[in-house]
Amino acid sequence: MEASISFKSIGKKINNKTALAGVSFGVERGSRFAIFGPICSGKSAILKLISGIIFKDKGHLYVNGKDINLNPLEIKYDIGYMPQKNDFYENLSLLDNITLFGEFFNLSRLNSKNTALSLCEKLGIKDFIYNKSKDNAPSINKIAMFVRSVLHNPGIILLDEPTFSLGTEYESILWEFLLEYESSKTIIYSTNKAYEAEKYSDRVAVVSNHAMEYIGPYDSFRGSAAEYTFKNQKKDLS
Repeated sequence: MEASISFKSIGKKINNKTALAGVSFGVERGSRFAIFGPICSGKSAILKLISGIIFKDKGHLYVNGKDINLNPLEIKYDIGYMPQKNDFYENLSLLDNITLFGEFFNLSRLNSKNTALSLCEKLGIKDFIYNKSKDNAPSINKIAMFVRSVLHNPGIILLDEPTFSLGTEYESILWEFLLEYESSKTIIYSTNKAYEAEKYSDRVAVVSNHAMEYIGPYDSFRGSAAEYTFKNQKKDLS
C-alpha cells in the first residue's frame, strides 16, 4: 500500500532536550497506526511534527509523498489534529470554538456550523454545544476537540491521547465513530494504554526513551524480547 506518512532518521530537540532520536517508520494510507509508550517518551512530538506544529532538526518527513518542509500549507489542509490538552477559548461556546476553527480551512460559517451539529449529535454531545468550554466536563470538551479535528474532512487524522479523561461511555462512542465513519482515513493515535494499542491498530510503534523499540503488529510485540525491554525501561521512567 502507498504510504501516507514517512519518517526517515528524524531527530528533534525541544528545550535542548532530545525529543526524538533517529526515528524512522512509515504509515500506510487508510490504516490505523498506534504510537504506544509511557509519558514523556516522544509520542506527542511525532504527532506535532506531522501536523506541522513543530519542525524537525534532522532527517526527512513526507506526508502523502510531499516533503513537509516544502509544502507545509498544502499538507496541513489534509490533516486533522487533536491535541492532548484542551485549548478551547473558555468563554466561547463549544459550537463557536469549533466553527471558528473551520474558517482556518476555508469552510463557511454555515457549513462549519451544520457539520459541527451533525458530528456532535453522532458523538452524543449535542446537548452541550451551547455551553461555554469552562462549564463542561472534561469528557465533553474532549469529544468536541475531536469534532473540531475532523470538521474539514481530512484524509489524515492525528489524535494525541484521544481517550485521556474520557469515561468508558465516551471512549466507546469515539472508537465506534472512528471505525464506522472514518474507516477509510489514515488514523494515527498516541496512547499509553496497551489494550487500546492492541485493539484498534493495524500496526503499532512502541516508543521509549525517545526512540522506536518496535514497529509491527501488536500480536508480534506481545511476549517478545522487545516487550521485555520496553517493560523494564517503562519501570525506570516511573
